[in-house]
Amino acid sequence: MRRAVGLPAVLMLSALLINLSSAEAKNCGDKLVGNSYNCIAKDTKGESGSGCFEFESGGISDDFDLLVEGQDYGCACDASGSVSSPSFDSSSSSFECLSVAVGFLINGKLKGNKIAAQGIEESGFTQIFDCTKSSTPCP
Repeated sequence: MRRAVGLPAVLMLSALLINLSSAEAKNCGDKLVGNSYNCIAKDTKGESGSGCFEFESGGISDDFDLLVEGQDYGCACDASGSVSSPSFDSSSSSFECLSVAVGFLINGKLKGNKIAAQGIEESGFTQIFDCTKSSTPCP
């Protein structure tokens, strides 16, 4: 004799599947927005410095933005897949941010509470960044 699956069991399974799929659906923007990171940097001229990366939404990008020293960079998570079957803004860790006003492109990778990033100007001037999540917003 078969027993029918009760409605409460079906609802619990559905809620579990929804929670699992939404946890897996997080892209890098979901993880970065609302957070700031203290960074140290070194450039191709051998100079070192420090600064703060702050991620937010609602700026120039449809996805998310990076604020650095008052400059707004439009960002997106890296795409995956192929040209015939792309999945845009899907990476859970890698991102690109561009400021046309500054003329600088930053690509980075989020690993836990750290970001490793590199930036480049059109002239080839390059900086690398090592950033750690901060408990406070950028100054």
